[in-house]
Amino acid sequence: MEIEIKYLDVDHDSLRQSLADQGASKVGRWFESNIVFDDASRSLKAAGTLLRLREKFGRVVLTLKRTVGDTASANAKICDETETDVADAKNMAAILAGLGFTPALRYEKVREKWSLLGCEVCLDTLPFGDFVEVEGTEDDIDTCSRALGLARGNASTATYHDLNRQAREARGETPDESFVFTDEVKARLLARRATDMFEAPPSTGG
Repeated sequence: MEIEIKYLDVDHDSLRQSLADQGASKVGRWFESNIVFDDASRSLKAAGTLLRLREKFGRVVLTLKRTVGDTASANAKICDETETDVADAKNMAAILAGLGFTPALRYEKVREKWSLLGCEVCLDTLPFGDFVEVEGTEDDIDTCSRALGLARGNASTATYHDLNRQAREARGETPDESFVFTDEVKARLLARRATDMFEAPPSTGG
């Protein structure tokens, strides 16, 4: 089970200092490129299911994530998540296509992951803003969030896909389910690897 909550309008620099002050352990920082697959009728989306192929640091991870209705909580988003490494992204996409699943949307983010009080704390940079995601048990999430001074009023159980849609609506932009960095921003983010500011994630899917 994956239990998580997001926080909006959080200053990453301030939170990074709070994590260090609390003795948190930094796991790593990396760039992620994601493709979400669905069938022609978007039946997976309608069922609250995510089928995703993710690339990060040369690793490819296939994830199936399903919303758990009978354990839904007002305080956190709860999903049944299964994932595994795959050897080749192109071949995996071909297999999915053979099963009737083709790319429905793409999204990118930079994730910086820390570990604190039994939780994973992720500082996420997306094309439409900076966010924080805390994952653990509901009790641990509450304890960790309080320790970091994360305001409950800024908490959200929305997916990044929903937050992207809301951000586009607020700016009066045309609907677009994909959210990727511009070539200029992406080049700048990727260039930071050369300065050792990016660190590879551990061997687990994440």
